[in-house]
Amino acid sequence: MWHRHPWIVVTMFRSLFGKKKKESLPRDESIRSAGIGDVVVIAGFSLTLGDAYFIVELVSRYESPVGKAYELMGVEGDRRVAINWTDDSGGLFISVAEQDTPMGLSALGVTEEELGRMDESHSIDNSLTYDGDTYFYRNSHQVTYYKDNGREGEAFWGWEFSNDEGKKMISVVKWDEVPFEVYTSTTVSPDMVSVYKK
Repeated sequence: MWHRHPWIVVTMFRSLFGKKKKESLPRDESIRSAGIGDVVVIAGFSLTLGDAYFIVELVSRYESPVGKAYELMGVEGDRRVAINWTDDSGGLFISVAEQDTPMGLSALGVTEEELGRMDESHSIDNSLTYDGDTYFYRNSHQVTYYKDNGREGEAFWGWEFSNDEGKKMISVVKWDEVPFEVYTSTTVSPDMVSVYKK
C-alpha cells in the first residue's frame, strides 16, 4: 500500500533477538496481531537470504471499495520497509515495499492521461513495463488512509499493477496537490511471517 510521508518509519536486532531472547518472547504466527513495538520476522528476506527482523514503528489502515488493508512501518538497522497485509475472502495477502523515496511516473513510461484511460476502461488487458518486466492493471479506486489506525482519514487515488506471476507489484498514488508517486513491492507467503510480541 501507500503512505503520505516517505518512510517515517534501531539497530541492534541480531543481538536483541538472538536464539535465547527469541524463545522467551510470545510468538504469534499471524501478522494480524502485529502492533507498535512488536517484531515481524520474515524468513529468507534479509540481504543475505537469512531471516529479516523488523521492529514495527507505525500501524496504519487503508479503506477502499475492495475492503481494508493495513500497513506496518518497520525498521531493521538502516533498512526501512512497509509491510502491507489484507485478509479478505481470498485469504491473507502480504507484500513488502522497500523504498526510501517514491519514484515519479516517468519511471514507468506512462502519462497521467494513460493512467486515466486505464482507470476508465478498468481492463486487465492494460499493462506497463518496468525494469524489464510487464505489469498488468489490476484495479484503481479511491482509498482513504488512516494514520496510526485513527478515525480521521485522508483520501487519495490509487492504481494497482502486478506481474504475471503476482510476485511483484507496482502502486501508483495520487494525493491532492501532490505529484504522482510510484512504489514497488514484492509479495510474501504468510507462512514466511511470524510476529514476536513486545
